[in-house]
Amino acid sequence: MTTTTMEAQKILADLEQKLADAKSRHDEAQSEAKEIAFAAYTGEADAKKRLERLHADASKIGAEVSSLEAAIIEARRRSALALAAETDAAQRAKAEQAIALLSEFEKRGAELDEALGSFLAKYAALTSDFHRLDALGYAPTTYALVKTNMSAAVTTALMFTEIRQGFLAPHQRRHFVDCIAGWGRNVRMRAEGRLKAKTAAKAA
Repeated sequence: MTTTTMEAQKILADLEQKLADAKSRHDEAQSEAKEIAFAAYTGEADAKKRLERLHADASKIGAEVSSLEAAIIEARRRSALALAAETDAAQRAKAEQAIALLSEFEKRGAELDEALGSFLAKYAALTSDFHRLDALGYAPTTYALVKTNMSAAVTTALMFTEIRQGFLAPHQRRHFVDCIAGWGRNVRMRAEGRLKAKTAAKAA
């Protein structure tokens, strides 16, 4: 039968209480024996009988104290063993959980690399589209500004994480959607303006 730490500690506490009670009774017997010692040894028969009973009680209680002290040593050993067993079981459970998490942990690396690769591919496509717009004469801004704003968008996205690359003031922060949508509106307005002008010229 396996004893739990709580059970072992309860047994130890009970034994320690019994030891304290036994020592208290032993002290009381010895104290009373001292009080009647003179009378017992100077001829008072009742005192003599009482002293003998007190000596017998003190001897019996002394043996009880000795036995309880031995029992407490064993109880402490068992309590320590129970605690060690429960601690070991808890640590083993944690180790099993850690190993179980590793498979997911390792998948995250592949997923992060894949996501980063996808991000870089999309950024390369954005760069290609910018150069195509530039070749058509409709670059929404300079390429240097594209790089600056995209870099700021990356920094903004990472800024409140543990892998942040820097910190930007609120007016310096950028978002991919806002930047690209703004550039798109710029190109659309210019291109549609050119088309409308051509249509108007034909109509005239």
